[in-house]
Parts: sequence; structure tokens; C-alpha cells
Amino acid sequence: MVEEEQLVERLAPRIEERIRYRVVRSIIDALEEQFYPPEEMFREEFVKSVEEAEKEIKEGKSKRYSYDEFKKEFLADLFKLYASR
Repeated sequence: MVEEEQLVERLAPRIEERIRYRVVRSIIDALEEQFYPPEEMFREEFVKSVEEAEKEIKEGKSKRYSYDEFKKEFLADLFKLYASR
């Protein structure tokens, strides 16, 4: 009986740690899937627009923006979008 109790005392922390790791890992996996969805979940139009942008960059058709130009061109619309929600 004493040997069983000693065995339980030795194994219980290991079992608890494994269970804790598996629970935390499953939570992390679920969160990653929400924030970083697999590529097949991206909308096809988005993937095409990214591929087109990459192609234009390789062809030297990209444009450089100063911070003020970028802010004016893109961030203003982004802030309007979030403000309307």
C-alpha cells in the first residue's frame, strides 16, 4: 500500500503536467487558427490580389510612399472603415 502511495505521489505531478500541456496546446492551436487561418481559408480574390501585387513588384511597377503619402492614401480609409463599425 505504501508503494502505491509513493508511486501515485511520483506520477501525479507528471500526469498533471502532461494534461496541462495538452490543454494549453489545444487553446494555442485554436487561437492560432482564428488569427492565422490556413491558406485554403483565404478568399480566392485576396490570394489573387497578393499574387498580382508580387508580380508587379517583380516587374518594377511598385510605388514607394513617404509616410505622409501612405497615411493619406491608406490609413485614412482604414480609420474610416473602423470608425463606421
